[in-house]
Amino acid sequence: MNRAMKISAYAAALMLGATSALAQTSTSVPPASVTKPSSEQEVVYEGELETYLAVGGETTGWRLRRRTPEGRREFIEVLLTAEIAQGVRANSRVQVRGTMKRRHYTERGDVDVLVAKSVVEVARTR
Repeated sequence: MNRAMKISAYAAALMLGATSALAQTSTSVPPASVTKPSSEQEVVYEGELETYLAVGGETTGWRLRRRTPEGRREFIEVLLTAEIAQGVRANSRVQVRGTMKRRHYTERGDVDVLVAKSVVEVARTR
């Protein structure tokens, strides 16, 4: 093997080794159960509360379907504690009071979630 071929082979081996070493470095990602405060301002939304599941289970299980002032449909993921969820029925029109938090999921990334402090049923929709 001549000198140019040896240099090319060494360069290729060095590049492969470097890329595999970089691919194995880990980045620290907080678990989905950790919520990061984004704003502690209390908000109130009204809409239809519905159950919501996704493949992989990266949801809170509830979302609020509402209309924006422009008439577009908007979904807000809602985190209900067992205490708050007691007596809450799916497919009912509700008013939810709480704070918005950012929650990190492995597949979905950062998602804004409404952490409910109270849920008041306004009307049954179905």
